[in-house]
Amino acid sequence: MARAILIVVIACFCGTSLGPMALPAQAKNKAELVDIKLGRGKGNLEVSFRIQDCFTPKMEEAIRSGVATTFRILLELEKPGLQSHIPFPFLKSRLLKIALEHTIKYDLLNNEYNVYIPEHPDRILTTPDLEEAKLWMSSVRELPVIPLWRLKKNETYQLRMKAELSKFNLPLFFRYIFFFVSLWDFDTDWHKLVFSL
Repeated sequence: MARAILIVVIACFCGTSLGPMALPAQAKNKAELVDIKLGRGKGNLEVSFRIQDCFTPKMEEAIRSGVATTFRILLELEKPGLQSHIPFPFLKSRLLKIALEHTIKYDLLNNEYNVYIPEHPDRILTTPDLEEAKLWMSSVRELPVIPLWRLKKNETYQLRMKAELSKFNLPLFFRYIFFFVSLWDFDTDWHKLVFSL
């Protein structure tokens, strides 16, 4: 009997000490990358895509209350080693890794959304319309990935892309709360695009 009580106490202690690690993976929102297009422009390989289902009502509510929110977009360009079907990651060579951050912040005083997009010529876009701001936040348009002269013709390359909510730019209180309840949290799967010139 004492042994059973000890096991229950240890199990409860482990459950509370693990905290957010005990949350199931499916608590996250299922955002995904869609409308992916690869092209050439101004001597560069360019990519365009959109993040679908990345906003929740709770996230929108927090944004309207003035909480700055950042989406982190990761891109990796690799050249597979030997044959692309051989599953040996160490044979791949990474040509580049890009991390973009799109940030939205509601200006309560002026009643408008400021969206910071580093790859856009204007950098900061402003609108009173949340839907337009959400479209800017979730879109990457004609992003120059790499100069075409760095890629060889008839060689196979792989572009990997994913997007996630950046918790590090949230206020500490929100980071703590959302780490437990995952009300906003999203993290897309890696999307792989294999191509050759």
